[in-house]
Amino acid sequence: MWIRAEGSPPTLELPEALLVGAAGGTLALAASDPDAGLRSLDVRIRHAEGEVPLLAESFPGNLISGGVRSDHRVEIPLQPEGLRAIQGNAVLVATARDWSWRQLFSGNEAVAEVPFTLDVEPPKVQVESGLTYVRQGGAGAVAYRVSEPTAFDGVQVGDRHFRGYPRPGAAEGERIALFGIPPELANAKPRVIARDEAGNEATATWPVVVKPHAQPRGNVNLPQRFLDEVVPRLAGAGASDDPAAAFHEVNTRLRAENEARIRELLADSSPTPHFDGALEQLRNSQVTSRFAEQRTYMVDGRAISNATHYGYDLAATAAAPITAAGDGTVAWAGDLGIYGNCVLLDHGLGLGSVYGHLSRIDVKQGDRVSQGQTLGLSGATGLAGGDHLHFAVLLGEAYVDPIEWWDENWVQTHVLERLGPPGP
Repeated sequence: MWIRAEGSPPTLELPEALLVGAAGGTLALAASDPDAGLRSLDVRIRHAEGEVPLLAESFPGNLISGGVRSDHRVEIPLQPEGLRAIQGNAVLVATARDWSWRQLFSGNEAVAEVPFTLDVEPPKVQVESGLTYVRQGGAGAVAYRVSEPTAFDGVQVGDRHFRGYPRPGAAEGERIALFGIPPELANAKPRVIARDEAGNEATATWPVVVKPHAQPRGNVNLPQRFLDEVVPRLAGAGASDDPAAAFHEVNTRLRAENEARIRELLADSSPTPHFDGALEQLRNSQVTSRFAEQRTYMVDGRAISNATHYGYDLAATAAAPITAAGDGTVAWAGDLGIYGNCVLLDHGLGLGSVYGHLSRIDVKQGDRVSQGQTLGLSGATGLAGGDHLHFAVLLGEAYVDPIEWWDENWVQTHVLERLGPPGP
């Protein structure tokens, strides 16, 4: 009798709050009672005009031996169609009872209440920029306004997303997004998107002209010395004994891992732009490889691998001082696979720059640097066959052609003029 009259109520596990949008959602709930066993579980939404029942379950057992189920997990679908009667603030109430003899044999009761919000209205988006010209492989900027705080807003180009940021000096809700047209997208159609916390999404378009730009192609002949000395350092233990196969592994798997890491390191970009003009090309440097070059790697006249070169190779003198293209924060300073000793700079608003193959690094992660400040010395670390700098500009999820960002007039007319607050 003492055991059957135990006084511990069931336990309930559910989210701290629930927000359901037009796409619906799911409530994950768990109830347990290892002593007397679960007897019933009731879930409903209580609001100003009444209640909406979601679940009513009873579990087998009796007052003599107790319940046969000590725990229960359930996922309850929440569809807006069945919840539209909810008015104003609402509360989700979950009640569980056990088979204890307490409360005149009605059992111990546990009640949990969490705030519930139904939001099926998407944010409103208004684009404030006019006709915009961008180039395939190039970049652009758009100013727009959102009607409410968002979980995400920015520009979508194909499957790439470019985050929006507060427009400097403008009112709340005024936003700016820098975006890129990936070189492989010939018919891109940029659009502004805004998604609220409930998952409701709105889109808006504006007149954009994307100018096609042919991507260069080139063959790269790999000498035996490169295959024997450079590739094994990057391929690591367990690599193929075939130098060509080992190179292909480095050029595909390791390259993909490094690119994912670069995007991860530059993802948390400053909402404040550090740049106020053009980026600067490495002084006294010569371009030895162009942006978005479609490379085919050759060994003894045989194609063994392919890759797109998303940057410029810049050559000066051996061990030349490598300088920051613009003001920024060091997001990474260290080894980065195929890029060897590498420095990543965040210039704000999703704009980053990459400096690869350095022989020496003179900055550390977290440092603030100024345009022209020395980051290190050029070299041939990583997947490099000779002393040079690999320089690239990453905008959100896409590399863009640095040649635009080296052009003061282009930066002024395509970016800075749209960063300013809207006119009266």
